[in-house]
Amino acid sequence: MKKVLVLLFCLIFSANLLLSCGTAVSDEEIISALVQLAPKARAVYGVVYGDGLAHGPADDTGYCLVDVEAEYASIAEIKAAIYTVFTPEYGQIIENTAFRGVETDEGYIGAKFMERDGSLYVNPSATSDFSLPREFDMDTAAVKEKTIYMAEIVLEHVDGNIEVTLQYMDGKWLIDSPLY
Repeated sequence: MKKVLVLLFCLIFSANLLLSCGTAVSDEEIISALVQLAPKARAVYGVVYGDGLAHGPADDTGYCLVDVEAEYASIAEIKAAIYTVFTPEYGQIIENTAFRGVETDEGYIGAKFMERDGSLYVNPSATSDFSLPREFDMDTAAVKEKTIYMAEIVLEHVDGNIEVTLQYMDGKWLIDSPLY
């Protein structure tokens, strides 16, 4: 009888523990998070992969001094913007292009940004071959799969649908895959 009571207690305790680990998340909450994150992601892509910061002419190294009125004045500010939208894992991919450069099948892409003497510089030609991110009609967003910590969302586009992954980290949803 003692073994049965102990087993019953363990089952009840385990069930309570599992239920307290999280609550169900609705499709609406997930899509709402993506709707809020998508414009921010597009803005980060515009800065890192496009020519999204006002700047002066290029110097002999190909870098241009970023205008003092630009949205970002330092690498730290750009990094902060990246990690308010993207997970650390996916943010690292963006950060590599922005600050370290990357090796691709087509060749080497130099770092997009650098700081000199406390000023931010940008090399617009580093990502000049990148296309602008596509815009998506968020009304087409549909949750494909979800847990309380991750969701896959399908977005329709005339060029082909994409699946976007969101992760729930530290009390907020973040993008964990390309959104372009």
